[in-house]
Amino acid sequence: MSGSLPVAETLRFLERALPPAPARLLEVGCGDGLVAGGLAGRGYDVTALDESLVLAADVPGDAVRWVETDFLFYDHPPDEEPFDAVLFTRSLHHVASVDRALDRAAEILCPGGRLLAEEFAVDRVTLPTARWWYDLEAVLAAAGILPTPDPELASMGNPLGRWRREHAHDPPLATGHAMLSAVRDRFETGPAEEAPYLYRYVAERAAGPSGAVVDQIVRRVHEIESRLVRERDIAAAGIRITGTLPA
Repeated sequence: MSGSLPVAETLRFLERALPPAPARLLEVGCGDGLVAGGLAGRGYDVTALDESLVLAADVPGDAVRWVETDFLFYDHPPDEEPFDAVLFTRSLHHVASVDRALDRAAEILCPGGRLLAEEFAVDRVTLPTARWWYDLEAVLAAAGILPTPDPELASMGNPLGRWRREHAHDPPLATGHAMLSAVRDRFETGPAEEAPYLYRYVAERAAGPSGAVVDQIVRRVHEIESRLVRERDIAAAGIRITGTLPA
């Protein structure tokens, strides 16, 4: 896996929207901890939680308060100050109840606190977007960079139908529309920001070539996807939402 560009992109978004350090942050769904570690290195007071903590080797373990739990069952210590910001870093679309998760976030935020979500919007993918992604996947698989797709899925004639089949979950993934609507019901929000997302699939799944080669491929895919999104040739599969809790 090559995570340097995806992590850098997430941190760029957060740095634009976060209050100044040393604000108190809670990252929901911290994964390998690289984003939390990066925020701690920038002077933030970070608590990071995940249902299954498996930290990257280069994450400073003592710089962040790590909590292994489901956010819906997270018990914020009553003697601790509320958070200045709650961050959902590609985790909100996975929670069992978006409404409950956002209610919980509002409960543990200070007045005027911020909610930041960088998310996967599965419903925004169009037929041209799915076709572009699967063509790219086929080329990268033929070059030994990505795993060979499932033959049955790869043989489907409808790329959008294949996309929907591959992203069918139980419970279903929350859609970008549902997440944005739920945030707007509870927070003061500005316009949602479109973001490239499919390059992250390459970063997560790539194997074979050296790390430097994969980093170059991921960077190039990101550049192409960003341009195609800007020019409206494909849809953005990523969405960034910023909300403020009314004081």
